[in-house]
Amino acid sequence: MENLSGTKVPILTKEDLESLEEMCGTTSGYFYKMLDYLDERVRDGVRRGLFTQEQAEEDLELALWYAYACNNLDEYRFYYRAAQWMPASRPQAESARSGVWYYRYACALMYCGRLEEARETAEAGVALDPEYPWGWLEVGKLRAHFQDQAGALDAVRRGLALVPGDYEFTTLRREIEEGRTLEEMEFHWIDPDCDSRLQSGETDAAEISDKRLSVSGICCDRSNLAALKEALHLTGWEADAPYCTCTIPYQGRTLTGRFFLNEAACSKLPLVWVQELVWRLPELDRRGRTFLAAQAGLSTDGLEFQWFAVQPDRVLRLCYQRESSQQIVYFEPDFSLREEAGQPALERPDGGTFLAFVLLEEPVWDVDQFRQDLRDEWGIPCLTEVQKNDADGSSTLVFEVGGLMAAVSLYPFPVPRGEAEENAARNYLWPEAEETVKRHRGQILVSVLSRDQDPRDAGSLQVQLVRTACKQAGVLGIYANGTVYQPEFYHEAADAMSEELPLLNLVWLGLYRREGGLCGYTDGLQSFGKDEIEVLDTDAAPGALRSFLFDLAGYVVTEDVILHDGETLGFTEDQRLPITRSTGVWHDGMTLKISYPADTPNLFA
Repeated sequence: MENLSGTKVPILTKEDLESLEEMCGTTSGYFYKMLDYLDERVRDGVRRGLFTQEQAEEDLELALWYAYACNNLDEYRFYYRAAQWMPASRPQAESARSGVWYYRYACALMYCGRLEEARETAEAGVALDPEYPWGWLEVGKLRAHFQDQAGALDAVRRGLALVPGDYEFTTLRREIEEGRTLEEMEFHWIDPDCDSRLQSGETDAAEISDKRLSVSGICCDRSNLAALKEALHLTGWEADAPYCTCTIPYQGRTLTGRFFLNEAACSKLPLVWVQELVWRLPELDRRGRTFLAAQAGLSTDGLEFQWFAVQPDRVLRLCYQRESSQQIVYFEPDFSLREEAGQPALERPDGGTFLAFVLLEEPVWDVDQFRQDLRDEWGIPCLTEVQKNDADGSSTLVFEVGGLMAAVSLYPFPVPRGEAEENAARNYLWPEAEETVKRHRGQILVSVLSRDQDPRDAGSLQVQLVRTACKQAGVLGIYANGTVYQPEFYHEAADAMSEELPLLNLVWLGLYRREGGLCGYTDGLQSFGKDEIEVLDTDAAPGALRSFLFDLAGYVVTEDVILHDGETLGFTEDQRLPITRSTGVWHDGMTLKISYPADTPNLFA
């Protein structure tokens, strides 16, 4: 593989392969961690110009690891990811006569319900590499599914010649002879002891349910699917993209529905349940509105039932929309209202925890200097010993300050998954943020827990600790509150409010533009136990909108107020700004939407 300058560079280095091997186990492995590692490796390599995204996707070795991780996670969404990733590397797989590649791709296709493609791929694999035994295992199952019992048994014979007495092959031979379905043949685990417990029902009920859900996406029950579609009175249907989306008539208009399943798994939904869903929708709509008004204390004026979603476990979500305001209500599979703990409209931020990452050009720090700077500048003693973790190379100081718990840790590696770089791009005050942050190779995590103390005190301590950490060599930026602060800005913002709470260091005032106009949001209020605030679709100047957000955040934090849906807010005697609490537009979860007044002064001009 050549990089952008023409130099040969492997996608996965020797060190990468060693790390990936360590994540493998005999009967299980750290497959989520493995997939995250691979995703981060690709992002980092593309970001640093070592290779392109296209080159990464074409790489055979990376594809083999990617499919291995996805397939072992044994969930439809990961099989789908593998099936999307693999085709670009097929030329390399064919050239290398890699039976492993064809086997893993065929597995992914099969669990996506693409059985004809799976069989073609599996057959191509054993033709290219007949010495790879597990290719014959896949071929045997698929031949049996397509009514070629003799061919299926021949595939088993070929496999057993390569791995005599193997449990999977002997089990498959028996099930082919018994006429089992493909999904029954797949309802197994590789390890004989684990599989024995699965077949006898001794395995944890949740694991059995997950396995049944996984195999349900293989074969489509066309007859039941047709009946389900008829029950829904469809006006539109899109399958396997990656999930199934439909439109249905509802009270004189069209309603959108989404099933978080592929078409094969959808076809296993009980017809009577889908019929009841359609029949109950008006009732569920009314109950959802009643819940929002009576239990969540939210205004339902102007709310329209916009869409519903069915999760794999048949938990139901109803979404209500009013302009840019959205509310979600959950119902259980038996159509009862989900308990309060699982309803987003009732969730409130806990607050009390403050986090920041000081990004370092080199993954080292001087602990003694940190202690001395902390004492000299803030009068805070730190007498605890450094705690070292040999597994990840981190080193941590944990200490108390006035009843607050603080921890300062060096992690000698970048923030994973390109998260810091992505968030740095949101800092409209620092155009070079993203490029600067790409150079970071280590991080100092600063965290403060308020316990039962005032979170404002915890926030003030957090800023002091971060400023102390910024005295270390090679500080590039401070990743906090959904962005990366320029070190100079961070210090200046804190100095400007030396007698008050350093709000600009603790709450980011974000801006972005969409079709309706300039929008703004806070990021950091949740640490104070408050809902984040959004101001949407304004014609404001950026500085004026930022000033407005600053006033709102300052009022909420310094006055320690909780704003509620349906209330109004004003900074003058005549001002009445309506407040709506609903599902976030920028943020996940619930946020406060506050209207923007036209006469806001620009404090940041």
